[in-house]
Parts: sequence; C-alpha cells; structure tokens
Amino acid sequence: MKLQTRFSGCTPKRVVCNPPSGARLVIALLALVFASLAVSADNLKAFPPAEAGMVRHVIDLPQQQDESALKVELIIGRTVKTDAANRYFFLGTLETENIPGWGFERYILRKLGPMAGTLMAVDPDAPQVERFISLGGEPRLLRYNSRLPLVVYVPAEVEVRHRVWRADTGPRFVHKLALPDGRTAVVAEGEFEARSIGSYSVRIYSTQNAQAGDDTTFFVVGIVRARDGTVEKALLADLGKDGPPDLVVAIRSAGSGAYLSADAYTIGKDKIALRATLSGLPANADPVAALKSALQEPRPQ
Repeated sequence: MKLQTRFSGCTPKRVVCNPPSGARLVIALLALVFASLAVSADNLKAFPPAEAGMVRHVIDLPQQQDESALKVELIIGRTVKTDAANRYFFLGTLETENIPGWGFERYILRKLGPMAGTLMAVDPDAPQVERFISLGGEPRLLRYNSRLPLVVYVPAEVEVRHRVWRADTGPRFVHKLALPDGRTAVVAEGEFEARSIGSYSVRIYSTQNAQAGDDTTFFVVGIVRARDGTVEKALLADLGKDGPPDLVVAIRSAGSGAYLSADAYTIGKDKIALRATLSGLPANADPVAALKSALQEPRPQ
C-alpha cells in the first residue's frame, strides 16, 4: 500500500512538488520524531524483559552539545526510616553485562544486601526520618551517550535514580590552617578532578625546623577521602571533647538541593582519625552545630 499526499499549488506534470513552507516544516518535524522513536524502539529490542521479581528501568538521556564533558551517575537504593545522624548504605553489587550481538551494556543488581552504617550515638527519643539510602562504594560514573538508553535491572522494591555531572575546570579548593600546636594543616580538592565529585586530602606539616614563611615542607601525615560535591570550607571547631579542636570540612553537593555534608577529624601527633561524618544536611545548615548534636551522648534511660 502506497501513501500519497497532495499539496495545493503543485504542477501535475512535475515529479517533484514544492509544498508550502509551513507544510515542509511540519513534515521535517514529524520525520525527526518518527526517526527518534524508531531508533529508540530498535535499541530497546536488545534488552530482554525483566525476570520475575525484577523491574527494568530505562533512562533516556537528552541530546547535549558536548557529551564528552558529561558523566552519568547511577544512584540505586531504597527509601527507609532511620535516624538523621548516622550515615548508611546498602550492600550489593551492580553488575555490567554485555549483550551478545548488539555490543550494548546493561546493568543488573540481582539482590539488595543488608544495610550498614556508622555507629554514632543518637538520642533514643529522636524521631526517625525517611531517607533514601543508596548502594555503598564509589560512585558509578558512566559515559553520557544520548544515542543509547541506560537500562538497569533491579529487584522490584529498589529505586533507580541518576544525575548528570559536568566537568568543571574552575579553581579548586585549597585552604591552609594553623593548628594549636604550631603545625600546619592543608585541605585541598584533588587535582585533575571535576569540581562536582572526586576526592579531597587533609595533610599535616611540621613547622619545627621550617624557615619563616615555609610551613609546608616537612610532611607528617595525611588522608584522602571521597567527596560528593565541592569543598566549601575547612575550619577548626570545638565539638565537645577534651583536647585540641577538631578539623571540620564542609562539602556542598552539586545537585539541585545544594545539600551539605560534613566530616570531622581528630588530629593526633602522627595520625588523622575521622571522628564523625554527616550527609544530606539542609542547604542552610550549620555543619559545626550538626556535628555537635550528632556527637552528643544518648540521654540516660
């Protein structure tokens, strides 16, 4: 069956007709839509339906001008009720499987493991809150490719979220602090990393034999920690314990909520220990006050 279309103003003897400009625009737009749907449908044929008890999630990424500067982070987990102070994560492994004959990849979480987390003391009378708890481990960053869908298979009760990261070549956070014992602490984001995600380091230097104005020559100890966002500030704060103040690092997430996270470190003579960590704080939260509250001893029963 052939589809024939007539346009007013076409000469019957001509093989090629010139429809009005408005009609040409409509035809072009319809052609793009149908071509896009056809490509998407053809690509999805490579991905089999979900097995019993599983759900297939399909993420279609919009086309971007420079996709090489973008990464997609898969965020997989569940919304559960927990305390607001501790940091939790689910155990589990997100597998990558290549589909034979297509060259495409799909991602499979066969089982969501038990939930684990930090063990900071909390007020037993404080109400629990609903929080989205994701898989533990390093962030899963994938290539941004609008021509192919991202297809993820997870158990039915599991949520699949994603966010897009863009490389940022702006200045990195580097801050120097003078410790009460005379040493120098340096907090810095990792070099050659995106501003929105990566790592940061805390380094301690001795100034005992240093020349004037040269307080970062004699390295003592350091630690590197993952960050989900940009380091916003580093400061010394009394968090309610005997001894010198703790070093607090506040990190601002790059997502729409601009949430805060905060890490507190105890600086010893030859070691750095992570004392407490908080994530998902409101954008206007005071990280020092939040850490103090989280570190309070529980009330007597």
